[in-house]
Amino acid sequence: MKLLSFEWNSARPAPGLREHTPAPRRCGPGFSHWVGALIGLLIAGTAGAADVRLPDFGSSADVMLTPDIERRYGEQMLREMRAANLIFDDPQIRDYIEGLGYRLVAQSERPDRDFTFFVLRDESLNAFAMPGGYIGIHAGLITTAETESELAGVIAHEVAHISQRHLARAFESASKSQLPIALAMLGAIVAAQAAGNSSGDLAQAAVVSGSALMQQRLINFTRGNEYEADRIGIQTLSRAGFDVNAMPDFFARMHRANRANGSEIPEFLRTHPVDTTRIAEAKERAAQLAAERSAARRPAADANVALPLTVPKLAVPAPVADRSATQTGSAALPAFLLFRERVRALSSRAPSLLVQDYQRHLEATGESDAGLVDARRYGLGLALVRAGRPEDAVPVLTRLAQDHADSTSVQLALAEAESTAGRHAAAVERVRQLDARRPGERAITQSLATVLLAQSRKEDARQAAKRLKPVLEKLDADASLIETYARASQIAGDDVRAGEMYAELTLLNGRPDDAMGQLRGLLDRVDVDHYQRARIEARIAQITPWALFVQEERRKQANPGP
Repeated sequence: MKLLSFEWNSARPAPGLREHTPAPRRCGPGFSHWVGALIGLLIAGTAGAADVRLPDFGSSADVMLTPDIERRYGEQMLREMRAANLIFDDPQIRDYIEGLGYRLVAQSERPDRDFTFFVLRDESLNAFAMPGGYIGIHAGLITTAETESELAGVIAHEVAHISQRHLARAFESASKSQLPIALAMLGAIVAAQAAGNSSGDLAQAAVVSGSALMQQRLINFTRGNEYEADRIGIQTLSRAGFDVNAMPDFFARMHRANRANGSEIPEFLRTHPVDTTRIAEAKERAAQLAAERSAARRPAADANVALPLTVPKLAVPAPVADRSATQTGSAALPAFLLFRERVRALSSRAPSLLVQDYQRHLEATGESDAGLVDARRYGLGLALVRAGRPEDAVPVLTRLAQDHADSTSVQLALAEAESTAGRHAAAVERVRQLDARRPGERAITQSLATVLLAQSRKEDARQAAKRLKPVLEKLDADASLIETYARASQIAGDDVRAGEMYAELTLLNGRPDDAMGQLRGLLDRVDVDHYQRARIEARIAQITPWALFVQEERRKQANPGP
């Protein structure tokens, strides 16, 4: 498996705020450290690779690593990460990143391809592509980005790696057995974490034991891959209406910060070598595209109407956070700023200290950007709830909700604070009003179910389950939705349906054998009726091929060929 990754562990704080984190534990490195080591192992040597001519797209790579096999590996790796609680399953975060990602995919070289975008609970500046169209973005990259276009530039770069088949082409001359090896290594790291191996010895053993097998099979990505991903990524940015200079500007900022640090070269610069030549070429390409775009909008000589020379920023398709509107004269809250502060607040390992940072910043004078101020008030409200101070969060978010009555994100944050503070009736009424205006939206439906379940009443739980069921049937697998539905079913007294949902969670955590065991256990219950039995048996039949696939890959890892 080849993970194409960005990573930057600069000491530079995120724009405008300092992120406080606990002192490193003496017990040893954690999960993200070993995943980072695995990623580094898979992409070692890129910085020194020579620029070579890339093979034709119609090469034997498609035979070596079929799209179906790619998808299975990527899906299993995502499940391993979810098992370690690395993945944000927050519906608002997921809606935003999917909306932004598919806005770029629609303008990419492969708009017909399936992609999966997800955010990781990791504070390093990193993004990576995995087999099967999976693209992960670390929380640290999101909170460091100063504009939506910077974030879009990194995602467009990763989309280009996938659309150009860089992953598959890298394996053209190598055995694809390193994919199951890497997968098993990641599984071993997860198992070590789950077993409470605080010293990291088991995780280290997993990486070391697999490295010897993989070293002889590694194919280094070339600088040519990076330049091609830059070129195509900038084209995608331009077509999607973003600032084409965002990608080179972001690269330049990281390059300057790294030189200022004077520390060991971060993984980002090893795997995606950024030097002045690459930055200059990216800027040149951006300038060329900007000129072409302006020329395309320049009026003819005999035209009497002046046309704009820049493309207006397009709205991200359908994310909940983007649906704020002007209210009583106040400007709409920018979707990206709300998204960034939500990620910052929910990923912080020290919410109490983050609250202090927000408060200090908001008390400072001279802030002229009202949208940024309000977005940070939103982040402050979320951080207060996470810090166990929902009563303090309510007035902060109430004022914000009055200024931005049509912002779904703000209203949902206020409802969460009210519910956590014990104001259940107010929270339920607030979300019911949102649901009446926008029925069927994932984030609103899940929030309504959550506030209904707060008091663990059977009738409320039945209502929650009723509202969640059609959303689950309409959307792809969402761990947070499934977990909420499982709780609702359990409180409502539907133990069979709850058992099915908990089995689905087990499957999403990469354990198909355990999931099938849980489903078979349900078949032994005397209260399972004919329809439930048929549904459970059908699900077991669907899971079986996946379980066999995982078993086979683990067998390959245990007995690698020559």
